[in-house]
Amino acid sequence: MYRFLIFVLFILFGCTKPVHKSVNLELTIPKFKSTISISDDGLTTTIITDKELSDLDSLMGLAQQPLTTIDLLQFASPEIHDSTLSIFSEIVSSSLSVNQRQRTFKSIQEKDGRYLITFVLDTNFVFPIIRNAVASHDPGQPIHHLFYRDGTIPQFAAMVPSSPLQLPCKNLDVPTRASRLPNAPRAYRSGIHRGIDFFSNWGTPVRAVADGIIIRSDLNYEEYGADFRVEMLKRAAQLDRTPSDIFNELLLGQAVIIDHGFDLFPSYRAITIYAHLSHIHPDLKPGYAIQSGEVFGKTGNSGTEPSTKGTRAESHLHWELILQDSRGEYYFGQDLQYDDLQSALRRLFSH
Repeated sequence: MYRFLIFVLFILFGCTKPVHKSVNLELTIPKFKSTISISDDGLTTTIITDKELSDLDSLMGLAQQPLTTIDLLQFASPEIHDSTLSIFSEIVSSSLSVNQRQRTFKSIQEKDGRYLITFVLDTNFVFPIIRNAVASHDPGQPIHHLFYRDGTIPQFAAMVPSSPLQLPCKNLDVPTRASRLPNAPRAYRSGIHRGIDFFSNWGTPVRAVADGIIIRSDLNYEEYGADFRVEMLKRAAQLDRTPSDIFNELLLGQAVIIDHGFDLFPSYRAITIYAHLSHIHPDLKPGYAIQSGEVFGKTGNSGTEPSTKGTRAESHLHWELILQDSRGEYYFGQDLQYDDLQSALRRLFSH
């Protein structure tokens, strides 16, 4: 019996898990996943990897991926307007090989047990090639200015108004992108940009930059069809310039023009143009005396291609300051280089 009891206890304890069991704990460290970061301008990439160089081959392919000629054009020649980028892209492609558009190895650093491998585009080599290609391009025909201009273009770099102007849209400063400023080419209409494009949300309030008299107010504006716009632009292309009727009556869209007289700039009559509006206050009629800073309308995209197709894309205010004398008309900033143009435009406005 004793022996039987011992046998039973042996079986029971042998089949029962012990209350305390020693456990061998192994610390599992997750495998490091290599990553790649690209700078905002796309010119620099950095691979972060471990000492085993995990996934390095595939990440290096991304790091050295060639930049597009359009992206490079926007960095090297920001004065080129969006509408002509595709034209210049073809020109640059013939001067710049795919390999020259690749980022190349610059450095490797060790930090916290990781390796940082950096690739950079050689802009000192690439940008001059792009700029030379752009400068050497012969458009065949000169782009004519809209206005009669036998007179002498004012020295805009040295001109300031008798009193600072209000910004036409509150808190929207003069843009830095050259394509949104005077003198930018407008290939789609065979012309030159004469004003400033203040890009904004649809319906942003628009105000007078100075005291003046309303001489145009398109209260009853109706958008025209997309096909009609295309046909008129084809006719402009045949002339190699933007005819004044197509520009003023079609491309400005719903617009307001204010006459500021001869007080802002001695010896010149000054007018300002506010285009692509979506709304004009019903009281704003020709002859209305408007005050500086007075809100009279809202931004939109009337007169643009998206508007003729029924969308609200590309909403912005197109604003111009035109000076006139007995011999011609001149848009403010005409023929100024970018740096001088920026300075001249900023001196116009109070902040």
